Amino acid sequence: MRKSLLIAGIVSTFIGAMLPQASFAADPARKVVTQQDIDSPPDATIDFDAKQLRLIFGGAKGKGVLHFKGKDYPFTMSGATVGGVGYTEVQGTATVHFLKSLGDFPGNYSGIGVGAALVQGAGASTFQNAKGVVVTTKAKSSGVALNLGVSAIEVKMAK
Repeated sequence: MRKSLLIAGIVSTFIGAMLPQASFAADPARKVVTQQDIDSPPDATIDFDAKQLRLIFGGAKGKGVLHFKGKDYPFTMSGATVGGVGYTEVQGTATVHFLKSLGDFPGNYSGIGVGAALVQGAGASTFQNAKGVVVTTKAKSSGVALNLGVSAIEVKMAK
């Protein structure tokens, strides 16, 4: 019985993740980002901590520090996800590309991520906002989770 539930959960998660990704990829307003873009020197970097809860649909909250032009800018983030199951606490870093001014950083980001954790795990995601800023994360997580989905995150500068 448990094995059937696990398989059903994984299949549902995969289907739930693939449908939104098709529309995500077809968004004409999004900048096409190449591997060459991601491999180029970043405009900024980020250190962050977050907590995520997923059961097909889920949410996340966290905080971080944007390192941009020699200064540190704290921010908060909250978001929603489609696709995945479990709970994780995440610590990570990110590179930021196409950031020309601090005012372009806050806002709503959407992205696709893949990761897994069983006590300790790792994952990677790429997010983009409406101003074309691209954030590529690498994270270590603890907990039990499988992430195969689409995420939307709101970033606000801390006061």
